[in-house]
Amino acid sequence: MDVPGSSGPLPSAAGTDGPAGSGAGEDVIARTLPYERLGTPGSPMRPDKTLLSSVARTSATGQSSPTNSGSSTSTGSPTRSDSPFRQRASAGLGSPVSKGGGPVGSTSENPVPDGPGPGAGPGAEAGAGAADTDTDTDTDEAAQAPGAGGQGKDGRRGGNHRGGTARRGRPRRRRRTVLGVVAAAMVILLGAIGLVTLTGGPDSRPSADAPAASQAPDTAKAPGAQPAQPQPEPAPTGPAAPGVRWPSGANGNPPLDIRAWEAWTGRPTNVAVVFTKRNDWNGIAYDNWPMSDYPPGVYNGQLSIAQPLFPRSGDERTCARGHYDAYWAAFGETLTRSGRPDAIVRLGWEFNGNWFWWYPRDTATWKTCFQRAVTQIRSTAPAVRIDFNVSAHRDRMPNGDDVWAAYPGDEFVSIVSSDAYDSYPPSRSAETFDQQCNIPSGACTVAAFARAHGKQFAVPEWGLVRVDGNGGGDNPLFIEKMHDLFDRNRDILAYEAYFSTAEADNVRSSLINPPLNPMAAQRYLELFGAGAGGSGSPSGL
Repeated sequence: MDVPGSSGPLPSAAGTDGPAGSGAGEDVIARTLPYERLGTPGSPMRPDKTLLSSVARTSATGQSSPTNSGSSTSTGSPTRSDSPFRQRASAGLGSPVSKGGGPVGSTSENPVPDGPGPGAGPGAEAGAGAADTDTDTDTDEAAQAPGAGGQGKDGRRGGNHRGGTARRGRPRRRRRTVLGVVAAAMVILLGAIGLVTLTGGPDSRPSADAPAASQAPDTAKAPGAQPAQPQPEPAPTGPAAPGVRWPSGANGNPPLDIRAWEAWTGRPTNVAVVFTKRNDWNGIAYDNWPMSDYPPGVYNGQLSIAQPLFPRSGDERTCARGHYDAYWAAFGETLTRSGRPDAIVRLGWEFNGNWFWWYPRDTATWKTCFQRAVTQIRSTAPAVRIDFNVSAHRDRMPNGDDVWAAYPGDEFVSIVSSDAYDSYPPSRSAETFDQQCNIPSGACTVAAFARAHGKQFAVPEWGLVRVDGNGGGDNPLFIEKMHDLFDRNRDILAYEAYFSTAEADNVRSSLINPPLNPMAAQRYLELFGAGAGGSGSPSGL
């Protein structure tokens, strides 16, 4: 197998809310002060006529008149010192401003008129300005009037019905306001205490059995109505025990002699991975090679046959329209004629790479092509097993779509597999291997996907890669980690096969004849050889 190549500022919210002390608030003060009401709650924009008459009479008699300030004056001029805007302006504090740039509770276009504060009694405004006189009668009347501010005969200052003086109306209102705020704070505090009690208290911890939301797999979603990808298998806590407890094999095309591989490992293989001649439809559909090299009775293991979706002269659109249906039905007949009707067929293998011509141009069209080919092969070889094969370390196809967007559907697939080589980047540490294994196209993710869809898992090709091919070279760690992966998924592992080749233009993964990677070869024998504990001849195929 050829090794693949390496592959405005947010708008400001300052214009939305006017900041406190802005020009909007100052404009409200300037336009509110000249129009403060003088007594009538319903007239915010003009003085009250009745109260103006009272002011005129007071000026004529020399007595002070009541104002809405709750204070007494001898000039007869009504005062407006109770305005919250004026009070804040006099103190140099500015005016309260709402989020819209105007005073709190209003807009800058419609300022709220001043009025008695919350909790003001009936004498806080109407009777608050009664003046003391020199006559006992006037003094008695002032002392007995509700909210009067004069003194009684005994020298004590008269008060309202609550026992306080009119001059103390605003402090009393402040106290009532403070009491209201305190009461509200108590309600909030009690509510918070109740909430903490219901949720188990601040020291409570989530159950260890409940998975956190952040633990969801970080795999890419396939566009369209694709099945959700499962979470990859967790990393093992330690290395697996030596031995082969699953179907295992190697590539079987010449010049590799599968018998030499079996002699080297000391055990029979369970599967031989082979490749058809793919230059034209004759080599793909009608020629019985290489099946003729592995007739039943001569080789008792299973065959995994790699097939392109069409020859170099073909395309996915013609395939999707059904023009290749007859070829695929003929291929099913060839399998049956060769005594391999139950063969595993890796149809369009490693489709997510750009080194083979059958990678998807339009993903939906490619899937239709795949589905038609499967249907036709099954029409003449019903026992065939279709292997949907992904190349590891390629999360996106050349057309930019996610690798899992090409999945044709469970009804067209028997096995979901991964071809995994030690490259891009090589696994020089266990951490690097685990990271690679759990990316969307990684072997661990493929295994989890197969498990979630009720399919078997396989690794038809795996092996080392020469150093000058962006690989790890003679890397025993990669052998160990792949053995762990197989052991962890042996309950669904259909087969795995080491791809051993010494060809100069290939990955140069050879472990024997010649042993290009001696350290890795030794580790392979320790874990996969006949002398490894637990090795046998599983019959999972």
